[in-house]
This record gives sequence, C-alpha cells and structure tokens, in this order.
Amino acid sequence: MRAGPPRTLFAVAAMCLGLAGIYLARNVLVPFLMAAVIAYTLNPIVAALERRGIARGVGALVVLSGLTVALAGVMAAIVPEVVHQVRQFVDRLPGYGEALIAKVEPVEAYLRESYPEQLEALKARALETARGFLPALAGWAISGLKSVMGSAVSLIIGLLTVVVVPVFAYYLLADAPQILATVTGLIPGRLGPQAERRMAEIDQVLRAWLKGQLTVAVSLAVIYAIGLSILGVPLGILIGVVGGLANLVPYLGLVVGFIPAALLSFLETGGWTAPVMVAGVFIFGQILEGTVISPRVVGAGLGMPPALVLLSVLVGGELFGFTGLLLAVPVTAAGLVMLKGGGLRGGGLDSATSGRRGSRPALQRRRPIG
Repeated sequence: MRAGPPRTLFAVAAMCLGLAGIYLARNVLVPFLMAAVIAYTLNPIVAALERRGIARGVGALVVLSGLTVALAGVMAAIVPEVVHQVRQFVDRLPGYGEALIAKVEPVEAYLRESYPEQLEALKARALETARGFLPALAGWAISGLKSVMGSAVSLIIGLLTVVVVPVFAYYLLADAPQILATVTGLIPGRLGPQAERRMAEIDQVLRAWLKGQLTVAVSLAVIYAIGLSILGVPLGILIGVVGGLANLVPYLGLVVGFIPAALLSFLETGGWTAPVMVAGVFIFGQILEGTVISPRVVGAGLGMPPALVLLSVLVGGELFGFTGLLLAVPVTAAGLVMLKGGGLRGGGLDSATSGRRGSRPALQRRRPIG
C-alpha cells in the first residue's frame, strides 16, 4: 500500500507538466479552446437531436450551420448602422478636437494667471517626462511597423482560425461520446464512479456559469446599444454591443463601455447632462442584471468571492492572454469543485447545481464503458 504517495506525486508532476505544456503552446491552442467552448455550449442541442433519431454528425452540422446563419443575420442587421455611425464619428472628429481644446483653454488661462511659476514648472516636468518616453515611443513605432509588415501573415492566420474553429467544433461535437469514453477509460476502475461524480458536478457548475454569462452578456449588449442609441451617443451601437459582450470577462464591461460612451457624449454635447444619462443607462443595465437576469438564470451563481474572481481573471490574463480572461472564472470554479470534493452541500458552489439534483447527473446516466 505504500505505492500511494509515489502515485500522487506522479499525478501532481504530470498535471504540472501538462499545465506547462499548455502554457508554452497557448497561442497554438487558442483556436482549439474556442472550438471547445463552442462545442461545449452546443452539445446539449446536438444531444437532443440525437435522441430524436438524428445522427450526431448530421445534428452537429445542422446546429453549426444554424448558428452561422443566425450570426450572419445579426451582422447583416447591425453592421450597416455601425458603419454609418463610424462615418459620422470620423466626420465629427475635428469638431471633437476643437471642443476639447475649448474646454482646456479656460483652465490653462486660469492657471497661467493664478499660478504662473507652478504651471511653467509643470510644463518643464511634462516635457522632460515626454523626452524620457521617446525611446519607448520609438520601440512602439518599430513594433507597429513590424506588425504592419507582418499583416499579411496575421491575415492568413486569422483566416485559418476562422476556418479551423468551426471544423474543430464540428469534430468535437460529432465525436463527443467517443472522446468522453476515451477520457473515462483512462481513469482506474476503482476511481471511476468518484471521478464521474466529480465530472458531473463540474459539468453542472460550468453549464450554469456559461448559460448565465451568455444570457447576461447578450442582454446587457442589447440594453446598452438601445440606450446609447436613444441618447445619440456617437458609436452607440458599437460601444453598447462591445460593452455588453465584454461582461463575459468580469468587471471589463463597464471599463470598455461606460468610459468611451461618457467621454464621447461629453464631447458631443459639451455638458455634463449627457454623461450622467449615459451613467444612468449603465446603472440601469447593472441593476436589471443583478435583480432580474442573474437571479432567474444563474440563481446564486458560482458563489466565488469577488476577490477570488478578480485574482483568477488577472492571473488568467497574464498567463494566457484574452483566452485566459475568458476561461479564468470557470476553470477556478471547476478547481474549487475538485478541492471541495464531496463537501459541496451548503456551499456557494452547490447552489449552481442544486436545481437539478432531482435527476442523476448526465455522466452517471451513461452506460458503463468497457
């Protein structure tokens, strides 16, 4: 029985090596991760079609085709208005610059009259700081030039990603049972039932998170886009959609949505009423999300402390870039399920799964493998 600790150490070492390999290959794995998220999201629909007698490969093709058509329809409806708003914004850009200068000039005149020495010292310090930034600016310019020169390669990689992601997603959807059987077959027999229970718990937590995040993001995108458009904010639809979908990453939606919307509304009107109304749109969206959308869709959520959510997002973004930002929270939640083991009763994580305890987990309903 002394073989336990070496096996545990071997498992930990294998996990560390696996994480290191994922980190080193993170850029290559991005299309696969995107495809995995799409397949995981659409798998219940494909499974429902399969129960109705439709072959899994055909069902996967139908669902992916339907998703593509739906996205194309949405883009066809939104893109023309977005292009129109972008053109208006470009036409008004010189006026925004003049308005900004007009706002700054009185402040500069007051400071020049009241604090001439301090203002000159501040200008000298700013000039010195700017000179110190020149090498960094030169580096950024060189990097930008390299990016432009490599734009053809980036375009090719982008096109390949557009093609590869749906292909990966199709094969993951079509072969999901075989993939699950292979993974389950790697688990030692005596650990199989416990591992399947953990996988079922993780599956329930992740599905609750994914359903909630997608619903919240789409709902906020619609609310923000409509509200900002009614207020006449430049690029209102684009900012609203981006700000809403950015809520897939915790705390990012307000940053990329509210700040540019408030700034552009201030430059457009020259007063503070418009930015306050923009703030009202975002506050309304957050209140509606917190009191109606999330309670009805997510329930009590993942039960993760805000500090842990923020830490996981920062670490995920630092290690894996934008993909890490998206996957940080669900991966952390899955890790908490594994760490807590069977002690999920009464905890925050259990609230995301308690609604479906009346039926056996999906993985346990499968026929025994082998």
